Amino acid sequence: MSEIFSRRFRSIVLLGPILILMVGCAPLPSRPEARILLALEVPKTQSGPRLKKDQVLSFDPVDAVPTLRSKRILYRRGGPVVSYYARHRWLALPAEMIEQACLETSSRWSPYTHVVRPGQGLMASRRLSITLLRLEQEFEANGQSRERLELFVQLADPRSGRIVGQRHFRYRRVAPEGSAEGGALAADSALARFVEDLSDWLIRVDR
Repeated sequence: MSEIFSRRFRSIVLLGPILILMVGCAPLPSRPEARILLALEVPKTQSGPRLKKDQVLSFDPVDAVPTLRSKRILYRRGGPVVSYYARHRWLALPAEMIEQACLETSSRWSPYTHVVRPGQGLMASRRLSITLLRLEQEFEANGQSRERLELFVQLADPRSGRIVGQRHFRYRRVAPEGSAEGGALAADSALARFVEDLSDWLIRVDR
């Protein structure tokens, strides 16, 4: 009896490493890497210009330079090299989010009675185009970071083709923390300031 038990025990001991090896070689199920999605938002609480021109402003789709035509979030750690966050993405293309934010807050920044997209049927007296030039988080040696937002804006008369005005808007906002989330909050602050500055500029440039 003891001999039979001994043989069974030895068989279990010998099979053990084989079973472990088989489990170790089995392919693990692949899982998609989790992504953290961040959005660009502008507060909608403040009121816009009291006196509005009885005119129609055509708001072109916001364009962007090639490096910003993706959902990847850019950052720099000194120098010209651009890096991307591995686990963070924008909720949509940055140009699309800026366009949506501007349209949702048009009553706040537009001195015109109507703001429409191209082809909505209303005869526009002005045409506004915006190009996103820069949206990235810059890290300093001490770990602090700033979000940089740059946009080029042009206002034109669609009937004559005349350029009424154009301007390069530049912003740098300190991020509350050295992370992608902190950079997104700083970008929101910069975008909110752009909306205010855009309103003032349109009033001055198109008297």
